[in-house]
Amino acid sequence: MPQRGALLFLAALLALLLPVLVWIAWPFFTAFIVASILAIVIHPVKERLSRRLRRPGLATFLTTFGAVTLLGLLLGAGSFTITREATAAYHALSQRSLEEGGWPALVTTTAGHIVDVLAARLPIDKEAIRTELIDGMKAAGSYLLRIAGAAVGGLANTLINGLLVALFLYFLLRYGEEWSARLAGLTPLDPLTAARILRTAHDSVVANVNGVLAVAVGQGLLLMLGFWLVGVRSPVLWGAVGGLASIVPVVGAPLVWAPVAIAFLLAGSYWKALFLGLWGALVVGSLDNLLRPFVVGARDKQHPMLVGLAAIGGTYAFGALGILLGPLIISVAAALLKEIQQLISAGAASDGA
Repeated sequence: MPQRGALLFLAALLALLLPVLVWIAWPFFTAFIVASILAIVIHPVKERLSRRLRRPGLATFLTTFGAVTLLGLLLGAGSFTITREATAAYHALSQRSLEEGGWPALVTTTAGHIVDVLAARLPIDKEAIRTELIDGMKAAGSYLLRIAGAAVGGLANTLINGLLVALFLYFLLRYGEEWSARLAGLTPLDPLTAARILRTAHDSVVANVNGVLAVAVGQGLLLMLGFWLVGVRSPVLWGAVGGLASIVPVVGAPLVWAPVAIAFLLAGSYWKALFLGLWGALVVGSLDNLLRPFVVGARDKQHPMLVGLAAIGGTYAFGALGILLGPLIISVAAALLKEIQQLISAGAASDGA
């Protein structure tokens, strides 16, 4: 009884401290989740290297350094490419705007050409459509400028989060299995049940990462084809950048193909802009909704529609990380329900006996 009272007292104190602990840890939540996902995915690499070197600390350091370096090179190359090509496109459009009398005149002239083309084929109110089109083009330009400004302003924050991810990744690779075992030991679950739940979480993370990579490759290839068809310079390079951008939820591949379509529109290549817009929105955009649920569901043993809804709802609830956290939470919840059902069935069988 005294031991039970002490246990209840300590648990109550911990419950009181828990909100404060969450408040303190919240700024590092994103970095820790990203590091946890990376640790689960590259843990087999670390284990093979550890067996070969027979020095777990060195193997962990080399695995962490290699993963962080590779991600840094990919992000750096993508950012450099986008900046270089966007600067060239901006200078070209600036020259055209000077010829037209400035950016407002260029937008107005472009909108007028589009309305004339539509009016020749459809019974529309030209002035109303022209006004709506000009307002939409200005809103789209302002939105792109806000995104660019946020990206530049968040550079320091990205660097800090990158350092935190590298730090967390090392310790998770080095001690993650031990921490998981201790956490499972704090629960009243038997070791087999705890192991099954942890395995479900592990498989869900791996399945979702596979889904993200599959969508990135698929959308990158489709973007390469679309850019090649409309005559974009360096279609392979831009398609690869678009594939990397597809990893970013909500914004994704449109971050690459939408500015290119707008550039074609302002340059007077209306049919190229229309084709690229339809190709990006209908063909490239639909691949995410079709491919990701099937890739994730095949390993995660969940229905593709449930996986897709979980990814959408997770993105709405948690932001960018929700595309992985949503299906993960659904999978863990399903595993918990399965374990509860087995415990109820076992209890009913023992009562019947």
